[in-house]
Amino acid sequence: MDATILAIETSGDGGGAAILRAGEVIAEAEVSGPRRHGAELMSRVDKALADARLQRADIGVIAVNIGPGSYTGLRIGIAAAQTIGYALDKPVIGVQCFDAMAVQYVMRDDFGVELKRELWPVLDARRNEVMTARIVYDNGRLARATGDLLVAPEKLHEQAERQAIVFGSGVPPYEGKFDHQYLLVDIAGFNLKPSAVALQASRQLAEAPDAAELPRAPLEPRYFRRVLAKTVQERADERA
Repeated sequence: MDATILAIETSGDGGGAAILRAGEVIAEAEVSGPRRHGAELMSRVDKALADARLQRADIGVIAVNIGPGSYTGLRIGIAAAQTIGYALDKPVIGVQCFDAMAVQYVMRDDFGVELKRELWPVLDARRNEVMTARIVYDNGRLARATGDLLVAPEKLHEQAERQAIVFGSGVPPYEGKFDHQYLLVDIAGFNLKPSAVALQASRQLAEAPDAAELPRAPLEPRYFRRVLAKTVQERADERA
């Protein structure tokens, strides 16, 4: 499907908005600092559109990272995406965080595109655990091999193939717990960009029908643990 995509990323400390058209990211506007989504997201959307020389009416699809990720951040991004979609009468699609992370990682200049290798993007799920997923990269193609997994970092190698690449913002907090002999643990910092969400959305829509035919349904955020994502009122209601 050939549609202009507005992508929104708010799952972590950074994020912002990006515009993809004809398969290429043509504009990207990131927030100015950690957790500035609430104050700056809509201005980043407007800047990305202005840099792309587009109007809101030119948007065909809105894509947003649905997690896993920050409880507050995900809610801000999804609420903004669905509000824009409602106002413009455009479809809104969810992009899973680990898929977007894998897209961003394999687009690095130093990534061996001819390889066949497992990728394990990881996020810090606290409580000495990481959230991750097994994604297989094979000569330019990415394929999900598992759903989202909650794993102790010292046990990740038990589910991965030898020399699988582990990367993401969940690596630094547990760097010493991963099996560095069995895995390739990338300790470099990693911040997911709005452009990666846009590119993953484009992949998801490659075989989709016209944008007008996409289903319209509320998006549900994906949290690390549902119990940690309950409001005070929700917990009080359960106790009652």
